[in-house]
Amino acid sequence: MKYKLIATDIDDTLLNRQKQLTPATKAALMRAQENGVKIAVASGRLPYGVRPFAEALDVFRFGGYYMGFNGGAVMNSRGELIGSCHLDSKYIAPVYDIIRPYDVTTMVHKGDVIYADNKVNDYTYIESEVVGLPLNVVNDLPGFIDWQLPKFLIAGAPDTLKQLEAELISALGDEVDIYLSAPWFLEVMPKGTNKGVGLRTICEDAGIDISEAIAFGDSYNDIFMLKEAGLGIAMGNAEDAVKDAADMVTDDCDHDGIAKALQKLGII
Repeated sequence: MKYKLIATDIDDTLLNRQKQLTPATKAALMRAQENGVKIAVASGRLPYGVRPFAEALDVFRFGGYYMGFNGGAVMNSRGELIGSCHLDSKYIAPVYDIIRPYDVTTMVHKGDVIYADNKVNDYTYIESEVVGLPLNVVNDLPGFIDWQLPKFLIAGAPDTLKQLEAELISALGDEVDIYLSAPWFLEVMPKGTNKGVGLRTICEDAGIDISEAIAFGDSYNDIFMLKEAGLGIAMGNAEDAVKDAADMVTDDCDHDGIAKALQKLGII
C-alpha cells in the first residue's frame, strides 16, 4: 500500500511527554512530505493551539492540513475552514445542569479565548498552559455563552470524570458525543463530530482515499481517527483501549514512535 497522508495527534504522540517535538520525529515527517505524503495535525485543542505545530512541520508549503476541536474545525493549507460543527445551544442548559453538582471545571472556547466557570480545581489550568492562552473565569458560564459553541471541555479528577461521563451518556448520549480526551479532560461534542470525521473531510478535500491514510494517536479521542484511517497506529504510551482499536502499535512518544513506524513501513 502506498500511503498518501499521515494524520497525527499532538500531545503524547507528535510531542513527547516534555511537550517537545524531537529532531528525529520532525525529520521523519519532513522526509515523508518530501516524498509526497501530506501531513494533517489533529487535536482537541482550539485551532489557535494547533496551527503552531502545523507551521513547525511546514505543512502549508506541502499542502497539508490541521484540525482543532477534535474535528470540529478543519483547515487547509491556505488557512481556509473546510469543515466545522457547533453544539446546538439547546444543549447548554441540560449539559450544564448535569455537570453542576460535580467537582469539575467547565470550559468553553470563543476564537482564541478560553472561558471557565468559577469551580476551579487542580486540573483547571492545564488547557490554558498547554495552548498558551489565559483562562478567563466567569460566574455564570451558561448565561454568559452567546455564541456558537464548538464544545464543552470539562476538567477534573479522572475518577470523577468517569462518573460524570456515564451520567452524561445515559442522559444525552443519543444527542451529543461524550468522551475522554485525556484522563483529566471530558469533552461534550456535537453528535458525529470527531477526529475520524475530520480525517475523512481532509481526505475528500485532498482527493485521497481514506484507505491511503495513516493515523497516529494515544488517547480515547484518537480512536475514531485510527479506525477511519487505512492504517491506525497507537503509540506505545497509548491507553489500552486505543491500542486495542489500532492496527499496530509503535514505540512510545519519548522514543520517536512516529519516526520508527514510518521507517518500518518504508515511507522514509
